[in-house]
Amino acid sequence: MEIVVADTARPTVAVIIPAYDAAATLPACLAAISAMSWSADEVILFSDGSHDGTDMIARQAGARVIRNDGRPMGPSHGRNVAAAAARADLLLFVDADVVVAPDALEQLAGDMLEHRAQAAFGSYDDQPRSRRASSLYANLRHHFIHQHSRRDASTFWSGLGLIDRRLFVELGGYNAALFAHPSVEDIELGTRLLARGHKIRLTPAARAKHHKDWSLWRVWHTDVVRRAYPWSCLLADGRTAGADLNLGVIERVKAVAALCSLMILPLGILAPAATPLVAVPALGYLFLNRAFFVFLARRVPPPTLVKAIMMHWCYHIYAPTTYAVVMIQTLLGLRRPGPEAPDPMLAGFAPRPGHA
Repeated sequence: MEIVVADTARPTVAVIIPAYDAAATLPACLAAISAMSWSADEVILFSDGSHDGTDMIARQAGARVIRNDGRPMGPSHGRNVAAAAARADLLLFVDADVVVAPDALEQLAGDMLEHRAQAAFGSYDDQPRSRRASSLYANLRHHFIHQHSRRDASTFWSGLGLIDRRLFVELGGYNAALFAHPSVEDIELGTRLLARGHKIRLTPAARAKHHKDWSLWRVWHTDVVRRAYPWSCLLADGRTAGADLNLGVIERVKAVAALCSLMILPLGILAPAATPLVAVPALGYLFLNRAFFVFLARRVPPPTLVKAIMMHWCYHIYAPTTYAVVMIQTLLGLRRPGPEAPDPMLAGFAPRPGHA
């Protein structure tokens, strides 16, 4: 499928925002959408059982609100329902804690149309709102990866992602049956899109500021439970050939260096004379990650840099460990593949009872 636009027209765009109790960040999100240089034709917010002022804030900003009055169904379901209600040519997915740059949509659409792609996504900027060390690490890691990955991408990102609406419907949308919580639903969608022979563009110039304040526990929980584990399951089930954002050969070498430094660490404690041997994998790890660590050093104070380096080292330990656990579970028959994406004509694309 290819988007064809006449010289005298441009594709229409519907902004889709899934939200749950998002009153703290939603005003800035909606204000930024209103200030985009390429104006949206529709703004649709799915309020997923919110109890705060999310609905009122959205309506006052002129957004259409589709509400779930029951228990939260998750952003995958919310995006699907909102997309089913949209009439525009393109869908721009934006998270409720994301503040898009004025030219973000213009950058995405231009890149998408120029390269005859069917989807495009952007990046967080390098000035996240929260200055907490764990937040700086999480957001700047995301920014760095998206700024230095291949432009012809093998994944999709729903924090700031643009996609052809008809293709989205044809694909069955996000797999809400498999991903009831925020997870790697966008990566899974991207792999299905590529499997159909379509193209996804990574557009680093399309940026947005993330307003999420990440605690250390939240970073680790998200990395392991919401990302590494389900992503490993997708790999084990053969649903992706290996998304390129951080599963390349170099990333695997980094993981080996981190694991080796961890395993040799007790030797340095028990036998101080072996310290030079212990330092080899640690120095190797620092060398392999030098570009990212230099990038961090230019943006965070020294104490935060030390914390970020330690968090990154931990990341390269728990991510491959999680993958190994999933592979063992799969070989032993302790886990089963999750459900496939829903048929686009079924429940995933019709508001359920309690939605209005």
